[in-house]
Amino acid sequence: MADTFGLKVISDSGSISLDSEFSRLCTFHKGTYSSGVSFSFQQTITTQEPPLVFVRPNNNGSFIQLGVALIGSAGAWTGATVVGSTSHSGSIFVAAFASKSTASYGMRLWDATGKLIFDSGMQVVVFTRVAQNWTYTNTTQDGQGFITNWYSIPLNYGAGDYFMINNARMPMMGGNNRQRTTGLRFDFAAGVLRFSVTSITNPTYFRLQAIFGKLGV
Repeated sequence: MADTFGLKVISDSGSISLDSEFSRLCTFHKGTYSSGVSFSFQQTITTQEPPLVFVRPNNNGSFIQLGVALIGSAGAWTGATVVGSTSHSGSIFVAAFASKSTASYGMRLWDATGKLIFDSGMQVVVFTRVAQNWTYTNTTQDGQGFITNWYSIPLNYGAGDYFMINNARMPMMGGNNRQRTTGLRFDFAAGVLRFSVTSITNPTYFRLQAIFGKLGV
């Protein structure tokens, strides 16, 4: 909080839980999903930036490839489709740095422009951990010459942890200014998350963050 007035709530650990200048990450949809099936959000998300999608696939003991396709546009995100090469299902929640008037009693905060940034009726989201310690495992090359590098981290869900999949199918730029396509796999049999990066020239350096979160109480 930069100003000398307003509200700031600090937790026992010293982190800022609530600040009258900044929106909290709040939940606009939660439930279950099935791959390839589109669903509508329980509340339209009016942020300019895309919402964050967190998933927890059911452990089917196999190899699941997945990503997400959002429905709508800036200012009116209305739904999503969890996509993948194999049929799977699991739990999901969708969140944004925004709020809506939902509580019939409690507390609301507005910023200096009059924008609602917190409503006590909205369920908040807590980031639980970030992993960047990807292990390079191997490289493959297809008949057209495209090179795919493979990386892994341990698949170790804490209680209530969900994985943010927004960047699972987001193109990356390499230092050589070439686009690299990405892919995310849940390898339940091996107990790891796998990430692939494909391009015609492909450095092995890889530091994309794997972000986990959970619903607050």
